[in-house]
Formats: sequence, C-alpha cells, structure tokens
Amino acid sequence: MERALRNFVRERAAGYCEYCRLHQDYDRYYAFHVEHIVARQHGGSTDPANLAWSCHSCNLHKGPNLSGLDPQTGRIVQLFHPRRDRWEQHFRWAGPILTARTAVGRATVAVLQLNTEDRIELRMLLLNQGLFPPPVTSRRSERKRRPQ
Repeated sequence: MERALRNFVRERAAGYCEYCRLHQDYDRYYAFHVEHIVARQHGGSTDPANLAWSCHSCNLHKGPNLSGLDPQTGRIVQLFHPRRDRWEQHFRWAGPILTARTAVGRATVAVLQLNTEDRIELRMLLLNQGLFPPPVTSRRSERKRRPQ
C-alpha cells in the first residue's frame, strides 16, 4: 500500500482505531493497520472509502467479517462500517466498558471482542491517567480529500 494512502487513513482517524477508539500511542506492542472494511476477498477495494485505521486486536477479530449475530436478538446484522456509520449512534462508554446502543453495535462488540479483560484493563489505566475516554469523532475528518 502506498505510504501516502496509509498516512491519509491514519490522519483521517487522528490516530484512533475506528472501531474501539484506542489511540495508536497507547498500544505499545502492536502497530495499527489499514483495514479493508469490506475485505478484498469479498470484492472490497483499496479506495479510501473502504479503508479504516484499526488497532491490531480489532483488525484480527474482524477479519473478513461483514456481519455478526446480535446477541440480544440472534439475528444476523451488518457490523459497524466506519465510513457509513456514526460511531456515537452505535456505541457509548460506561467507564472503561464499551456498550452498544444498537443491533449493529451489539454485533460489533461481540465479533470484535471489544470488552475482553485486557482491553478493559488498558482503558481503566488510561481513564485513571485522564487519557480516556477518547474524543468524539468528527465528520469533518472523514471529508478529507484522497491523497494524490
């Protein structure tokens, strides 16, 4: 992937994972990834509209998944799509716990395993240091132009 495109995706997200909202500076062990929202194996492109900045854990758990089971209803629903969906409509913070507001949020929390013990512990440490919760996302950042 071109460096300019990678930089564009990272800057558009302001360094935050577009799923769990962890900032890249707080993950000491793994580099963040440019994630294909719709995986290439499903026909997804490498266009910025199909790319998201993702922490290692979210990228690993999401894999090529486009949907998951809503644990509340048992129905198959689409996962959160960072380019189409607004994060605040589907999720909210309850201290260090990421809670879901919608079926999309519930399925995404489940599939991406967003509330594992290690993730909650990290958020609690960041909370105690005044570094959490992360800022609200901005639609303006999503409108940045594609790199030339």
